[in-house]
Amino acid sequence: MKIAWVTDSSALIPLNANTEHIHVLPLQINHENKSYKDGIDLTPSDFYQLLNNSDTSPKTSQPTVFDIENLFQKLEASYDVIIAVLISNKISGTFATVASVAQNAKIPVHLVDSKIISWPLYDLIDQGRILASKGVEPKEIADTLNSDDYTYNNRIFVADLQQLLKGGRISKVGFLIGNILKIHPILQFKDGSIEVVHKIRTRKKSFVQMIDDFVPSDSEAWVLHCGDEETAIIIQQMIITRYPNQVVKVGELSPIIAIHGGQGSFAIVSKT
Repeated sequence: MKIAWVTDSSALIPLNANTEHIHVLPLQINHENKSYKDGIDLTPSDFYQLLNNSDTSPKTSQPTVFDIENLFQKLEASYDVIIAVLISNKISGTFATVASVAQNAKIPVHLVDSKIISWPLYDLIDQGRILASKGVEPKEIADTLNSDDYTYNNRIFVADLQQLLKGGRISKVGFLIGNILKIHPILQFKDGSIEVVHKIRTRKKSFVQMIDDFVPSDSEAWVLHCGDEETAIIIQQMIITRYPNQVVKVGELSPIIAIHGGQGSFAIVSKT
C-alpha cells in the first residue's frame, strides 16, 4: 500500500532527510491586508524584515482550502492512502480545515495531531514510516502516532516582549514591567497548548534554566532558532558540554514562534 505523508510548513524537515512521499502544505502569513504562503512567497530574511519593521504583528492562518484540495487531488492519482501529520490543533485551524477537506477525498485520509510544531512533525512521519515498513495498517499507524507513545520535552525562549505586546498577548503594563526587569518568559507545548513555564530575569539566566530543564534522549535533540543561528550554536554547545553523549542538531523554527516571541527566540526539543 502506497502512503502519502502530508504535513504543513510549521514542520522542520532536516537537510538531507528522506523526503520521499512527503508533501508540505504552506501555512498563510497575513499582514496588512496581504497574504503570503509560508516558505514560498517569503524568505526567512523577508519575514524578519516584515516582523521587525511594523507596528502590528503578522498573523498566521491555516493553509487555504484550495491548496489542500489541489494537493489531495494530485495525491489521489498516485497513492492509496494519505496520513497527515499536522501542527497542534490547539494553536492552528490547520487540523480542522484538513479534516473538513478530507471528507471529500477519493482515498482514505488519516489525521495525526502532533500537539507541537517543527522537527517533531518530521520525527512522527519517520516513526510512521518505520511502522509502515513492518506492515502496520495506515489507520493503526495514525492511531499510534496520536497516542502518548510519542512525546517531546520542549522549552521555548521568548526573545522580545515587544512581539507579545504587538500581538496582544500581554498588556502594556506587563510589557513595561517585564522590559524594565529584563524578564524573558520560557514557554512549552503541553498537551498541544503553549503555556508559560518560567519567567526568568536576564537572557543568560534564561539559557541556564533551559539547559537545566533539558531531558537527555537516546534520539537526537534539536536547538531551533528564529533567525539567530549563532545563539543556537552556543546553546547546542552548552547542552553537549553537560551531556557529551547527546546528539544535538541545529535548525530554524517556523515563523509561528517568531510571531509570538520575536527574532532571536529559540526552542530546545528532545524526544521523551
